[in-house]
Amino acid sequence: MLALTIMVAASVNAQLLWKVSGGNTYKPSYLFGTIHLETSAYIDSVPGLRQAINEVDAVYGEILKDSLIGGNTVMKMAKKLIAPSDSTIDKLLTTEEYRLVDSVVNNYMMGLIGLDKLTKLKPVALTTQITLMQMAKYFPQFTGTSSGIDASIQDEALKLGKHVDGLETVEDQIRALFGTSLKEQAQELVELCRNDKKFMQYSQELCDAYHAQDLAAIERIVLDKEKGMSDAAMDRSCYDRNRRWMDKITMTLPVQSVLVAVGAAHLVGKDGLIELLRQRGYTVDPVIIK
Repeated sequence: MLALTIMVAASVNAQLLWKVSGGNTYKPSYLFGTIHLETSAYIDSVPGLRQAINEVDAVYGEILKDSLIGGNTVMKMAKKLIAPSDSTIDKLLTTEEYRLVDSVVNNYMMGLIGLDKLTKLKPVALTTQITLMQMAKYFPQFTGTSSGIDASIQDEALKLGKHVDGLETVEDQIRALFGTSLKEQAQELVELCRNDKKFMQYSQELCDAYHAQDLAAIERIVLDKEKGMSDAAMDRSCYDRNRRWMDKITMTLPVQSVLVAVGAAHLVGKDGLIELLRQRGYTVDPVIIK
C-alpha cells in the first residue's frame, strides 16, 4: 500500500495527484492531472506520482498512446480533414476574417505557405495546426503527445507490466474534434487568430500554475471567460468527455486499482472528474507527502 499522508487543509486544491477511495473501490486509485506541454522528466517532480504508478494495477490515459500510430488512424483523420467544396474556409470567412487568418498562417509558416493553399481544410483542422505551431514556437521543449508526460506515464506502467488503456478511442476523439458545425469551427478559428498574441501569456500562466502544482489556479485560468475556454468549448472538450469516461472509471474501481492520468482541466469544475466521483459516493482527497 502506498504510504502517503492525506492532509485536508486550506491548500487542498493545490494538488495534481488525488486519491480515490471509499464506495466500492477494490483498493485506492488515483487521479493525476497532466499538461500536454510537459515531458517525462516531470514525473519525478510530483510527490507520490511514481509511487502511485508502482502501486496500481492499471493506468488509463485519455487515449491509448499506441492507437495514435498506424495507417488506419491516419486514414480516418485524413477523411475528416477536408471540407465540402461549398464550405471551404474562404467561403466561411468574411474578407476581413480571411486576411486575419492568412496573416497568422503566414507568420508561423514564415511566408512559405499562405491560407490560399489551405482553404480546403476544415476550420478545426487549421485551428489544431496553428495551435501546434504556437506551442512549437513558444515552448521549444514541447515534443508532441507521442512522447510527452501522458505517453511517458503509460510507458512507465508498461515497463512494470501494468495494464494500460485509454478512456476513449481515436474515433471518440475524432467525433469530439469535428463534432461542431463548420460555421462554429470557422468562428473558433477566427477567435484563435484574434488572440494569437495572447497565447504566450495565457499558456505561460497555465504552465506556471501547473509547475506550482496548483489545481485551484489552473481552474481559475481555464474557466476565466477572458483567458480560458468558453462554456461551450469547456463542455465539448472536457465535461462531455468526463461524463462519458465515468462509466469506464466506475466499472474499473471495484475490480482493480487504477491511475487515471488525463489533462488537468478534466479534474476541475462542477463536472470535473473529482466532483463527478464525489457525486457517486467516492472519497477524493489530495495526496500530500508530509
